[in-house]
Amino acid sequence: MGYPGDVTKHPVCRRVLELIGAGKKGKEILGHFESAPFGWNKDAIAGALFVMMVAGNLRATNNGQPVNASLPLNQVGVANFYVDVPPLNVQQRLDLKALFQKAGITAQNGKESEAAGQFLQKLLAVAESAGGSAPRPESPNTQGVRALQMLSGNAQLLKIHEQKDDLTTKLAAWKKNADAVAKRWPVWERLVDLRGFAKALPEAEACATSMDAITVSRSLLADPDPAPELTKQLVSALRNALGKLQDDLTAAFKIGDDRLAASQVWSRLSDDQCVALATTYQLKPPAKETNGTDEEILATLRSRTLADRRNLLDAVPQRFSRALEEASRLVEPKAQHVVLPGATIRNAAELDQWLAGARKRIEEKLKEGTVIL
Repeated sequence: MGYPGDVTKHPVCRRVLELIGAGKKGKEILGHFESAPFGWNKDAIAGALFVMMVAGNLRATNNGQPVNASLPLNQVGVANFYVDVPPLNVQQRLDLKALFQKAGITAQNGKESEAAGQFLQKLLAVAESAGGSAPRPESPNTQGVRALQMLSGNAQLLKIHEQKDDLTTKLAAWKKNADAVAKRWPVWERLVDLRGFAKALPEAEACATSMDAITVSRSLLADPDPAPELTKQLVSALRNALGKLQDDLTAAFKIGDDRLAASQVWSRLSDDQCVALATTYQLKPPAKETNGTDEEILATLRSRTLADRRNLLDAVPQRFSRALEEASRLVEPKAQHVVLPGATIRNAAELDQWLAGARKRIEEKLKEGTVIL
């Protein structure tokens, strides 16, 4: 409209401002000026409200939440409008811009309120990252920041300006903790994984006790960081356990191979039959894994845990036994498999007794044909 003066001195804006006083609902303002003796257009009334909100002379809320001049026209009636505190001076606005910049937020001239909302939201996000569930530290108290969020317009800007030094200190402290948590958390998660894989090892008990203490005391950010040393201890224990199991597996498969080589039944099979049985009963040892680094050990354990490897070790003799049984059926289709009875033998007399019983069982089966033991 080309009006060059103070917004609050414009005839329309001045009348609207006078009516609002301590506060008015939008529908009251619209109804008052749409009626006689004014008869103003709804758009003109809303325009005056929006202009004064942008200029910082008015603030508005909807359902208790601050709103800005982008409020849809059809919601003006349900909003509440209040006369705002006087706009901040140039130096105060410069101070706020500098504060917002510390959080990575740029405030454009005339849009400090918008930047303030972004700044407060960023503060809350940093605070959330600075703590959390154990063993992280307790999350910082953000009640003061949330109280600032409940304000709007110049009242909010002025309050932020009053607290700028405190907010600067909080932002720096929370960001420091957030950065430290972000750096240490992956190390802690890896330590937790290692603990899970090592839970059956006696060496892991002391580490588990230390980790529980760290969790209870929320000392993830303790100085010095305890996680690297605990990781080193668990990795060493797991590396030794994996190496021992690998050696035991190699020895078990070697015993099985020797058993096949000494078997007359196995020697009567064709090469194709040997290959087929070796594949079916998995008679080849697993490939040796590289366990040099922490990540290599974790990858090895994720593919097969220590318990899985122990189960495999226990199963190796049975695999070779089943392969030989199948080989016997191929070579001697009518042969009978005889399982000798188990026994605890303490002396020669008990041995003779067991041998007699075994001999009797075998002789009975021989009457029916070839026997496989």
